[in-house]
Amino acid sequence: MSVEVRRLTEPEEFLQANVTDSICFNVKLDINDENIKKPEPFVDMYGAFVDGKLVAKINAHKYKMVLHGKYVKMCGIGGVATLIGYRNMGLIRRLMSAIFDDIQQDGYVYSYLYPFSYRYYDKFGYGKGINNIKAEIPLESIEGFKCKYDIRMYKKGDSIEPYKEIFEKYAASYTGMVENNDWKWLDGFNALENHKSIYLFTENGKPRAYFGYENFHNRGGHLKTHGSVAWDSPEAFHNILGFLYTLRMHNSKAEVILPELLPVENMISEPGGLSLTRYMSGQSRVINALDALKAYPWHDDKGTLTIGVHDDYYTKQSGVYSIRFGDGEVEVEKNAADSLKVPDIELDIRELSPLLLGACGYKDLGFANSDLVKINSNISLLEKVFIRRPTFFTERF
Repeated sequence: MSVEVRRLTEPEEFLQANVTDSICFNVKLDINDENIKKPEPFVDMYGAFVDGKLVAKINAHKYKMVLHGKYVKMCGIGGVATLIGYRNMGLIRRLMSAIFDDIQQDGYVYSYLYPFSYRYYDKFGYGKGINNIKAEIPLESIEGFKCKYDIRMYKKGDSIEPYKEIFEKYAASYTGMVENNDWKWLDGFNALENHKSIYLFTENGKPRAYFGYENFHNRGGHLKTHGSVAWDSPEAFHNILGFLYTLRMHNSKAEVILPELLPVENMISEPGGLSLTRYMSGQSRVINALDALKAYPWHDDKGTLTIGVHDDYYTKQSGVYSIRFGDGEVEVEKNAADSLKVPDIELDIRELSPLLLGACGYKDLGFANSDLVKINSNISLLEKVFIRRPTFFTERF
């Protein structure tokens, strides 16, 4: 039996990969659609061949994600599928290794995925992801908010530039936000259906916010966002709330996905009926620990730390990293695991990944699996630099 793992390049290979998806996920496939013989834009498809037959595949989505105010390359893993009869052969493990090698060489810093099982991807070094909040807001509870901005509903053919301008300001504030290219903007906006709409908020002609939602009158009358929401300031968010209040005649509540650290409960005068549900939006993984450590916003005061990183799956990342920082500068050096004294902290890659996103802080590490975290020294500095930071992840793939 021969096994080959590689990135797909030929139309017939893309066709077979999509057929594999159709079989594994029970999705209808139009065999006459020429689009199934090519990948989606900004997606690489990888396949595992057994005796020349494609039997397993993974999609590697190429993104740029905000990491503490700057864009870095992030690979979204999706479409993981293996035909029955070829499972438990280690094919997905080999595919993941091939993808990791390629994306690290191409300068990727993080990977992200939405798991069918957290434990399954745990063995590939994926840790916890970013937490979001699902807020169910009774519209009568936001009576005090007024919308003073001008509002215009998006229509096909309208310029997307005002939306892009708002998004860039909004995204810069939250680690985890994914850059939208023009193809993605247009694909999303042009796909709006009758029960879905998106509105642009402007003040004296200046774009300030946008908000998209869909109605569910058959579910007791409520509306929910469909992922299209952004604002450039607290005032702009207040105007969104004011707009929502005007929809109360036909809707009892609004379901909105929000960043975890947004204090929405403090904005509402009658928060008794407000429901806030925190949920984990996928799993994260550092692909290049050296670059992820360089991108982290270390404290302005001068300091040094040593971090031992254990990565049992992608072992080339394991080692002891020395970090020197201060006055806005940072230097990171990787050493062999046994070349230095005991590091200040030792972390499995599954704990390091959410920590460097700011999705958790030093205080959260005390609740982690003790086998994944070992704190040895320099505790006061660790407490100071590793804190929860504004995060938000809503990209779907």
